[in-house]
Amino acid sequence: MSRRTGSSHAERSSTGAPLRPGRGDGAPNDSAASSAVSRAASDGWVRHGTALPSWTDLEPSQNRRRRTSEGAFLENVSTLRFSLLILAVGAVFTLYVGHVHATTDLYNQLQQARTENQRLHLKHNRLQGEFGRQVGPSVIYERARELGLRGSVTYGPPITVDPAE
Repeated sequence: MSRRTGSSHAERSSTGAPLRPGRGDGAPNDSAASSAVSRAASDGWVRHGTALPSWTDLEPSQNRRRRTSEGAFLENVSTLRFSLLILAVGAVFTLYVGHVHATTDLYNQLQQARTENQRLHLKHNRLQGEFGRQVGPSVIYERARELGLRGSVTYGPPITVDPAE
């Protein structure tokens, strides 16, 4: 199928005589061939006499699938479904953006809690050091001397405990 029936080349032979289906172009002269020629002519295509049939010519028309164009998806979707699809996509996008903002806020709160925790640890360590300096042995010995107590190098006798029998 290579030429339209409306072209002047398809209507006349090279000698100028009009072409007739099934006459001298190699096509069979039976009723099936004439119906095939008329069907092809109604589609606007005429086959050359030496051309072989294509797969679509050999396949019955009820087995052929409908060819979809690029815009067929939007043509097959109703306006209501399309608007619901747009709303669903918008809702999912809104939920995603809300989730991102909530996660960012949570991360900021975590950073503040970590900063506060570190500040409290440093304060605890500072206060523990001050307490240790106030109740350490050097401070206790100094206060004992101020009270009039004397330091002694001798220790008391060792204490032994007899095991109970």
